[in-house]
Amino acid sequence: MAKTREIRKRIGSVRTIHKITHAMERVAQSKSMKLTGRFDHAKGFRADLLRLLPEALGAAAGTLLASEEIVRHPLGAVRADVKRVLLVCVTSSRGLCGGYNAHVIQAATARMTELAGEGKETLLAVIGRKGLAYFRYHALPVAVPVPDVDENVPFERIGSVAQDIIERYSRKEIDRVEVLSTRMRTRVQQEVRREEVLPFRSPPGATGPVQRPDGTPLYLVEPDRPFLLAVLLPLLVKADLFCLLLEAMLCEQAMRTLAMRSASDNADAVTKKLTRTYNRARQAQITNEMIEIISGGEGGRS
Repeated sequence: MAKTREIRKRIGSVRTIHKITHAMERVAQSKSMKLTGRFDHAKGFRADLLRLLPEALGAAAGTLLASEEIVRHPLGAVRADVKRVLLVCVTSSRGLCGGYNAHVIQAATARMTELAGEGKETLLAVIGRKGLAYFRYHALPVAVPVPDVDENVPFERIGSVAQDIIERYSRKEIDRVEVLSTRMRTRVQQEVRREEVLPFRSPPGATGPVQRPDGTPLYLVEPDRPFLLAVLLPLLVKADLFCLLLEAMLCEQAMRTLAMRSASDNADAVTKKLTRTYNRARQAQITNEMIEIISGGEGGRS
């Protein structure tokens, strides 16, 4: 009797775990849908900013003239001797998301080793509590800690982080800024990518300033193009970082959905196995009780 009671308790515990993991899977799916909308809007905002870039440069982005204009700006200036690299590592603030954090942290440590082999100093900017806990546990200093982020993080919060990085770059405290985050290839497949955000590089293939059919400019730039460029480039860097963060969070929720679905399936399998074990134990117990009753009855007649 004690054995069947123990199996019943285990079945109840596994069913409770299944309810929790199934609920967490639904929550992750809901957050993923919300993040998809935010990410699409952020990409649209960044695309609108890029359409203004030729107006600020006076030439098509990616051309020689545009590149010369960007290089003159402090955020586009290329340092001849790169000594310090700021590595922005985007992790999650919550667990139960499979190997999401492990993959990003592994890529970050490998990149730090690579930069050290090149004779460059690495500074860390870590977004997410899981990454901060890892680097602090291994006594690695974090120059820019950002623990307070989740799927509802506003653009202003990431803008303030990006502004801090921009000011460090402008003061020549760092010579390059790289971001390590995850990219969504499919709903079930993500990959860690490294993207350089500073010095700023304009994407190739963009058209030049928009003109009317008679060749006159469609937009009037006031007060002048250098002022517009000085406002536009920092905003583009902030939009780039925000888009990278939202896509990483979208990958996190996709990984959490898969992890919780796998946990729910495993809980179902364990429940079925325990149920079969319980049925066999109960059947054996009933059989033993029947044998005892029959044996007692025959002993009484004799």
